[in-house]
Amino acid sequence: MYDVSFDGETVPLGDVQDNPARYVKRLERAKVTPGYAVCLCTTGTAPLQLVIRRYGSLLHLAGWPEGGHRHKKDCDFFKDPNVVKPTDVGDSTAAILATPTGLNVKLDAALTLRETATGSRGSAPSTSTRQSRRSATLLAFLQTLWTEAGLNRWIGAAMSRHWGHCNSQLLAEIGTALINGAEAQNVLHIMRRFDEAHRSEINAEFDAFVSRLTTDKGTTRRGLVLGEVSEVAPTQYGHAIALRQSVRKYYASTGLIEHAQRTHAHAWRAFGDRSARVVALLLVERTSKGHLRVVDLAAMLCSQAFVPCDSIHEVAMANRLVAERRSFVKPVRMSPADDMLPDFILRDTAPETHIEVYGMNGVALYEARKREKQALRAARRIPAVEWDIERQALEEVVLPPSRIASPC
Repeated sequence: MYDVSFDGETVPLGDVQDNPARYVKRLERAKVTPGYAVCLCTTGTAPLQLVIRRYGSLLHLAGWPEGGHRHKKDCDFFKDPNVVKPTDVGDSTAAILATPTGLNVKLDAALTLRETATGSRGSAPSTSTRQSRRSATLLAFLQTLWTEAGLNRWIGAAMSRHWGHCNSQLLAEIGTALINGAEAQNVLHIMRRFDEAHRSEINAEFDAFVSRLTTDKGTTRRGLVLGEVSEVAPTQYGHAIALRQSVRKYYASTGLIEHAQRTHAHAWRAFGDRSARVVALLLVERTSKGHLRVVDLAAMLCSQAFVPCDSIHEVAMANRLVAERRSFVKPVRMSPADDMLPDFILRDTAPETHIEVYGMNGVALYEARKREKQALRAARRIPAVEWDIERQALEEVVLPPSRIASPC
């Protein structure tokens, strides 16, 4: 990981990511003069400026707009200009839009509820437009945010990634976003990595977020909380969800948990598996007693290094790729028109190599799709590694050697 420079000081980027509170004053001064920080991933060229972005009480570093391709490929601020993102499709009716000022997200969940004349609660009325925008599920938003932050990419230069890194990358992308018309920092709290030295600051920041979740004059304001799940335990009235970054509990009905178990089955089955992680986006509201009630949620399965995965077998493959310091990406579906979506793409081979993890053998539709993708790869001369989990142990799968000296 490279160094960054601001306020007359050069420090490792990782330290800024791990300890954001330590650098608040210096980043505040640099935000005023000269108005940016500098990434030192390259030498002999003009310094690469970084945006200093405020989110809540802290400041974070983000890549300069349209400048991501200038960074080294193993730099956190590198943006591959050849990678198409879900927000780059140019559809003004899309649920998640990339704008010059940041993401603009329309969720299918209401963040503000108002009582109707009959006393029931309904969504806040929306402003009509000539062409109505679609809306995104919590899971679609979570997956898109993860991809925008580059957390579906592994550069091969490290063997681990912790929550502090995820938090920093996520905040760099979401800092200026709008969610259902509201500023992201007012409605979305991304949990900070726990640090005993900053316990009071972390708790105060979260308490300030919770204080905005009010019910007043028939209007209820909800919020979104993003963190890694450590436990889902039954209670007398339902279930309590705990996030690894805090001791706070989030209470959910049995019906919601049962729905989540069906909807996010792979993630739910991974609880207790030390080789995997589960990240959740919780839609919460505060009860009259001050508890946080979960009214909806999305759960995303990840590898140990927080690479998103679609099954526990993909987790095993991702963990192996990270352990072997391979450079790879986990693709996400950009549009229904995608005709090729491998489980992983090795980016340190020439040409790039697709990796497929086959775990639903015998299912007619799955087998047909498998044959279709194999034919497409053959026609396009794309090399592939295929792991059939029923016929081969993971350690027996032969991966092509890395042929690119600098990971990408």
